[in-house]
Amino acid sequence: MNALSPEFELPPFAILEALGPAQVAEAMVASFARLGARPDRLGNAHALALRSIGMAPTEPLALAGQAVARDIDDGVGAGVASGYHNPQHFLEVMLSALYLARLARLDARRSARVVTAGLIHDFHHDGSRGSSAPFRLELLAWQKAAPYLRHAMVDAGVCDGLEALVLATEPRAGAPYARACWMHHRGAGPAAQRGASLPRQIERLAADGELAADAVLLAEADVLPSIGLTLSHANTLQARLAAEWGTTFGHEDKLQFIDRMVGDTVVSQFFIPNVQRLRHSYARDA
Repeated sequence: MNALSPEFELPPFAILEALGPAQVAEAMVASFARLGARPDRLGNAHALALRSIGMAPTEPLALAGQAVARDIDDGVGAGVASGYHNPQHFLEVMLSALYLARLARLDARRSARVVTAGLIHDFHHDGSRGSSAPFRLELLAWQKAAPYLRHAMVDAGVCDGLEALVLATEPRAGAPYARACWMHHRGAGPAAQRGASLPRQIERLAADGELAADAVLLAEADVLPSIGLTLSHANTLQARLAAEWGTTFGHEDKLQFIDRMVGDTVVSQFFIPNVQRLRHSYARDA
């Protein structure tokens, strides 16, 4: 697929002012399906994402991301094939981060950082629930991704930022800490306090306003393709998670998840009308 491909003219690679939230969601889900059907889905999607923001494929961060993406496409650290945390999820989070970065008008450097963090945030996920040991899965993902970055000679400061972003995708403590840091940098809240359960590396968010903003963006890019962008997308995601955890989920479970996540949404407000429609559908059927 070359740089003139129609893929670049549509979300998540481009923002079209004429499209409302429902149309953008449909376009993104269609893109997820097209790109996810390829045998090289992550290598291809990652290359397209970086090309769309203007990063040269020879940049160290691009080289490291491509190496990770190729290995995942080959089955290395690819999560749970028949479950939720798998290469399709990695792809959807990565491309959701790309679209939110475009909405936020991030520059190429920050956009590439959140895209790459989206790619690696669940690297080597083992399908277990993270609540029993907070940050275990996020620390595992970073431990497995860091050698790729070092091999490509990615700048140490960029690596530090990526590590903090990956940790911020931990939903129970990491994302709330990122949000508190972001609000403090905006003058809308007190300084965030790092509890004993939080890894010290996440404190970088307290010192860097841009990094805190990008952490919130990434955490919400992780949530969007967890809730679902359309009703059929949401149903598919719920079935995958139920298969991964060996359980069943009903409409009430989805409603509780939506209510918990939407209450914390600050960056991806553009998609709230879609989420509200989803909630209405689940509430009606419940």
